[in-house]
Amino acid sequence: MLIHRARDLVTARVTLILATLLLVVHGVVEVCGGPEGVSAWYLTFGLSREGLLQGQVWQLFTYGFLHGDWLHLGLNLLALLAVGARLERIGGPEMVLKTVAVGLLGGGVFHVALSGSDSQVLVGVSGAVFAGVLCLSGISPGSRMWPLPISGKNFGYGVLIASAVLASLNPRLRLGDWSDWGRQLDDLGGGLVFSTSHACHLGGALAGLVAAHRLLRPRVSLAQLQADRRRREGPCG
Repeated sequence: MLIHRARDLVTARVTLILATLLLVVHGVVEVCGGPEGVSAWYLTFGLSREGLLQGQVWQLFTYGFLHGDWLHLGLNLLALLAVGARLERIGGPEMVLKTVAVGLLGGGVFHVALSGSDSQVLVGVSGAVFAGVLCLSGISPGSRMWPLPISGKNFGYGVLIASAVLASLNPRLRLGDWSDWGRQLDDLGGGLVFSTSHACHLGGALAGLVAAHRLLRPRVSLAQLQADRRRREGPCG
């Protein structure tokens, strides 16, 4: 099993290029003093509601290439490599690029819509990672989500439900008792539970699920359309 995973990773060129790009970008950030030293970059290319209202629509994609620190980047890279390599083996580079794009877009839209007006600038590629996970679970629902002993279908449902619940519990949404429970949960987690954008994860996951269904939809050729038309019209007298 490990040999097959390693082979998938070595041959996943687009996934490796994306991972390398993320490493290089964050390396440059750290050399320039870290996120605090280049805060203008984060305000310009990270995602915020204020930025979108000012017409900075590129933020819906560029936020995925910035990260808060090495730990944030490392966790996302591990997940991206694991998911991206498998996607690339199944559907090729095009599937990886499309899934990353729709994941970033879906995650960004949900973050802006569901994280409250006072949410922080969003950075990180996790929306694309969640899209990849749900795309895999939609394409291959019966396969095991290694290293977990669980099917892709059940894992996908679990990710969706957990992301939806956590996103709705965000205290910034001010949903009465529900948000109060979110504050209690955040207190138990040392204030770290909602430092992550669960709305972004939810949006990315849903985008990945939609992408999977579109990828699985059979493509209709011109010859098929012409054959269907001939069958409908029947023989000419």
